[in-house]
Amino acid sequence: MEAFEGLILKQINFKESSKILYVYTEKGLISLLVHGAKKLASPFLNLTQNLTWIKFFATGKALKTLTDGEIINDYRKIKVDLEKFTYVQHLMEIINFFSESEYDHKKLFTFLKKILAHIENESHYIRYVYMFELKYLYLLGVGPNFNACSACGAINNLKFAVKDGGYACENHTTATTYMSTRSVEVMKQLYYHDQKNPLDLKPDLDIRREIRLFLDEYYLYHLNFISKSRSILLGLFGY
Repeated sequence: MEAFEGLILKQINFKESSKILYVYTEKGLISLLVHGAKKLASPFLNLTQNLTWIKFFATGKALKTLTDGEIINDYRKIKVDLEKFTYVQHLMEIINFFSESEYDHKKLFTFLKKILAHIENESHYIRYVYMFELKYLYLLGVGPNFNACSACGAINNLKFAVKDGGYACENHTTATTYMSTRSVEVMKQLYYHDQKNPLDLKPDLDIRREIRLFLDEYYLYHLNFISKSRSILLGLFGY
């Protein structure tokens, strides 16, 4: 029997009354079978909800079986806020989609827990959503270049675009549309921010919109990914 801690990203029904949970842990994504999880009398009924941080004990190898567990945080304040909940669903889709990629899962696991705490407890939470998405690009090996031309290392006459993977000089840019200087500076601060320090950054609506569209296009262009939650967020925010 092994002990784990993690966030439930998604679940599927299994047979008549059971569920298979997909739990993100410091070791990566774990598939967890919970017998009788759909029964009203099940002691695991509340333990098996999406966006719940749990500690659990399990046996087995590829598909583990739950033997016992407890809720560490059910993120109730996020779940009752439609905008926050949908944005967190967006992040969970990203993690699930790339869960089999090779990167430091322990580092992401710790970072995710901190990001969720900020989203849960702060009103200016979208900056932390963007921070997560930007830093996750680094873990996936496709982080934007914020300091020099991605092709030659030049530091003068640079423009920032999705197709160029960040900054590119006039000789190497392949893009036709570019990010505003203000939005690039905000993204750079979020990308390099150390969470040991307070974050005073509160970007205005125009910058938030430009960064959101940039991130969507960047994930689609470089990683062929866009989440289903984005269509809901488009309806909620208009971008």
